[in-house]
Amino acid sequence: MSNAELLVGLDIGTTGAKAIVSDRHGRVLAQAGEEYPTHFPQPGWAEQDPEVWWQAARHVLNKVLTAPNVTAQAVAAIGVSCQAPSLVAVDAQGVPVHPALIWMDRRSEPQCDALRAAVDETLITRINGGRIDPYFLAPKLLWLRDQAPDAYARTHTVLQANGYIVHKLTGVFSMDSSHGPLTLLFDTERQQWSLTLLAALQVDSAKLPPVFACAEVVGTVTAGAAAATGLPAGTPVIAGMTDGTAAAVEVGLVRPGQAAEMTGQSTVLLVCSDTPYRGRNLFPLGHAVPGLHLVVGAMVATGGALRWFRDQLGESEVATAAKMGVDPFELLSEKAAQSPPGANRLIFLPYMYGERSPIWDSAARGVFFGLSLATTKGDLVRAIMEGAAYGLRHNVETAAVDGFPVAELTCVGGGARSALWNQIKADVLQRPVALPGAASGAAMGDAIVAAVGAGLYPSIAEAVATMVKPGRSYAPQPELAALYNGGYRVYRALYPALRQAFHDLAEVKA
Repeated sequence: MSNAELLVGLDIGTTGAKAIVSDRHGRVLAQAGEEYPTHFPQPGWAEQDPEVWWQAARHVLNKVLTAPNVTAQAVAAIGVSCQAPSLVAVDAQGVPVHPALIWMDRRSEPQCDALRAAVDETLITRINGGRIDPYFLAPKLLWLRDQAPDAYARTHTVLQANGYIVHKLTGVFSMDSSHGPLTLLFDTERQQWSLTLLAALQVDSAKLPPVFACAEVVGTVTAGAAAATGLPAGTPVIAGMTDGTAAAVEVGLVRPGQAAEMTGQSTVLLVCSDTPYRGRNLFPLGHAVPGLHLVVGAMVATGGALRWFRDQLGESEVATAAKMGVDPFELLSEKAAQSPPGANRLIFLPYMYGERSPIWDSAARGVFFGLSLATTKGDLVRAIMEGAAYGLRHNVETAAVDGFPVAELTCVGGGARSALWNQIKADVLQRPVALPGAASGAAMGDAIVAAVGAGLYPSIAEAVATMVKPGRSYAPQPELAALYNGGYRVYRALYPALRQAFHDLAEVKA
């Protein structure tokens, strides 16, 4: 047996990069994270600099690989996951020709309107799954073609955020198969680009990278990348996956019917299925396990709303946290715990940058409903947490209607660090909520799949059986069911009542 049995997982998230080192049994030996900004140059636009991803990746990799109990030469493989999807247009040398349009970017609404007029949307639903929406890759690529023709002409290929890092590590252009359904250009059954959809959407196939299975080794770490990151030259690099796919692996979703939710910048419901999703209210995502699929209900700005609150209204908590050496979110969670269930009749709509499933509305915006002179800071924070849980319930109910019922959930992501938020989710959903034993985020899922790519396990299911262990669970409190059912009814009534006003507001010119 080889002495190289350490696994590295790296996640390029919306708000920052995180790396971990795990042994083959799932024990986390080191972890590190680094935040980076998102730029909003115009309403509805959301951009990041791919070079900043690489800088953050280098920093966190060097930190974990120089940790006291880590031997870098013992690394067997690395896996990279990411926020998804992004448009990362690069030239033949892999240099970005335009800022990355991340998944939050909604500027391609005109391209979506043109697609709806020209393409039978049921064709996309039948072959790729999903719907025409700015969230997906194809409209973003068409925007680049229409509005940035010089950058488009210099584009050699289009990568995802993890594909950009994989290229930095190996020099190989690639896209993992889990991203496929997020492009609107993929044959989900055959796990390859769809010539039919490429023709229908008028997308140049020459600008798309080759597709690899998530656990497939794409290449090895080059000497230059080794010097930059601390990874040994020659380390195998797998194709990787979306952060949602990695989260599904992290919690062990390897059987149809199992479900999880991931709260970071957004909240994402993940339901494991043996058939691809063909509806329009939610959307499909590739699984790292061959033959399995993920049904996804995804919001936009749940954890992002809490981060916004921290940055704009949490100055005192940030200052106090710095003195105490703790995370400001811990202090905000303590504030929320001082507010009673229901947040003193305050309801929050978490549509802070439009919304994805199940309402799919770029014009929707955040709302605090029920503010009064008695409202406290704790009420505001708790309302954000409860609003996220109401949105999660909306997606859970939509999944059930579409034939994918959820009996219980495992929670992962940064939001799962808040015991209060976990309990709120259990109470709002009236379903048990559990945590994995090693709640290290998507990077742990990367490490598990990397273990398969390195040959330490013959399958992801077998790796999960050894590396994933159960953690704490939260039972719903029946006495709060009536209160949260009432709050949820108000939450659901607000969007239809405000929808026209949201769209009227979007038309108001500054």
